[in-house]
Amino acid sequence: MRRTAAVAALAAATAAGLLAPMQTASAQQRTDPPGLAKYEQQKVRWEKCGVKGLDEAGARCASIRVPLDYSRPDGQTLTIGFSRIKATDTRHRIGLMMHNSGGPGGPTLDMPLGSKAAMGEKLAARYDLIGMDPRGVGRSSPLHCGTSGHWLRSAGYDAAGFRAQAGYEKQLMASCQRKYGKKMSYLRHFTSRNTARDIDLLRAVLGERKTSYFGVSYGTYLGAVYANMFPGRVDRLLLDSAIDPARFAVQTFQDATQANEEFLDAWARWAAPRNSTYGFGDTPAKVRATVEGIARQAAREPLRVGPYTADGQQVPAALAMTMSDDRDFAEAAENIRVLHEAAQGRTVQPTEALAAALGRPGEAEDNQNSLQMALICADRQAPRDLSWYRRNVEASRAEAPLYGPLFNGVSPCAYWPNKPLEAPVLTGNDVPGLIVQSTGDPRTSYANGQGLHHKMPNSRLITLKARVHGVYGFYQNACVDRQVNDYLRTGRLPARDTTCEKAAAGR
Repeated sequence: MRRTAAVAALAAATAAGLLAPMQTASAQQRTDPPGLAKYEQQKVRWEKCGVKGLDEAGARCASIRVPLDYSRPDGQTLTIGFSRIKATDTRHRIGLMMHNSGGPGGPTLDMPLGSKAAMGEKLAARYDLIGMDPRGVGRSSPLHCGTSGHWLRSAGYDAAGFRAQAGYEKQLMASCQRKYGKKMSYLRHFTSRNTARDIDLLRAVLGERKTSYFGVSYGTYLGAVYANMFPGRVDRLLLDSAIDPARFAVQTFQDATQANEEFLDAWARWAAPRNSTYGFGDTPAKVRATVEGIARQAAREPLRVGPYTADGQQVPAALAMTMSDDRDFAEAAENIRVLHEAAQGRTVQPTEALAAALGRPGEAEDNQNSLQMALICADRQAPRDLSWYRRNVEASRAEAPLYGPLFNGVSPCAYWPNKPLEAPVLTGNDVPGLIVQSTGDPRTSYANGQGLHHKMPNSRLITLKARVHGVYGFYQNACVDRQVNDYLRTGRLPARDTTCEKAAAGR
């Protein structure tokens, strides 16, 4: 779940037969899978990344080979691509810092650039900043199902809308089957547990005993999985905009329902006094009625937005995609004004954000969509009974008329042909870590951050009173950034949980 993606989430599982399921995390760490020595002894060949920002920062890129299936290390392999901005303060070097940008399905190669800026030159110089594209995306054996769009779509306002959304999810699953075969056995190995194993193998190849880790959104779940599987190999652990492992996958999306409704309410309170500018209504209730009216109009007849159409499935998803930061209310208003005029039959052109939300995915977007579906479905079994989803959709309407049908609709995993190879990681771990969460996070709800905090008894929670997904470095809040950097510098967690006010934001 990156803050620019449709929503965030999710998931995890360990290669079948690799370790006894009742082993503890520490026992898992003491018993490395047999047959990995040849992988750990790989020689890294560094070269320019071919990415402007990374090359300008002095980064170098490389790749390693990893097993597709860690229980069969002599079998098929994958390529894992990664970048490194090497520590320049070698005298005070702390070590590696691995990254994950979320999604799942977010490429991570250039994420160290953001970390470097947030940390400042002096602190960043003490780390080797590693941006590893997770298996299945970017430079790491990318998946391509040929998707027609992101899987998150609204179930609409009636039985016909629900059937249309369910049919769309089935169609997306079928596109993966056409590419990877009816059973899609290859996709079963694109899991959070295997990505965590890839991280640990890269740590070993780079010759480090431990690694620090910084993950955002789904990346927090991946970090919790890594700490669960390899607790003694974690140095600093920074988890920003977190997922509660016990609620991972379908429930994480359901948890986003109320957070997005509250975000819309806050935006409506902002827009109402600006009715002369935008024309949405002069009270928050009227503003909300306008937005909900746009979605209902699209359900009756798709809106024409430049070269794109926006139907009742797409409009709520587009709104969720383009409303994730309370500093960007004016930008959200411009997006909604375009949709509002389209609903009135006027000729309009999409904003850049709407074009990204409504357009057919290009190669990079298809790659991210494909991995997100594959990983979510390979990590944890989703309900297959469509009536279960229908009941949740209907139950959500009263409190969440716009977003209830979006976040409670049918998952593509309802049609996935395979069950997960391994049990998901639903618990926390004892590793000390720092969790950062905003109170109004519209992707991974604040309750999710609290849930992970409770499941990690040695963690600390920094709460930001704001509505944003992705805090450290993204929101430029001096209170948050100072505490995070103190932790990254010293390895000492704050003495207690703390709360930061939005007023400390840098812009």
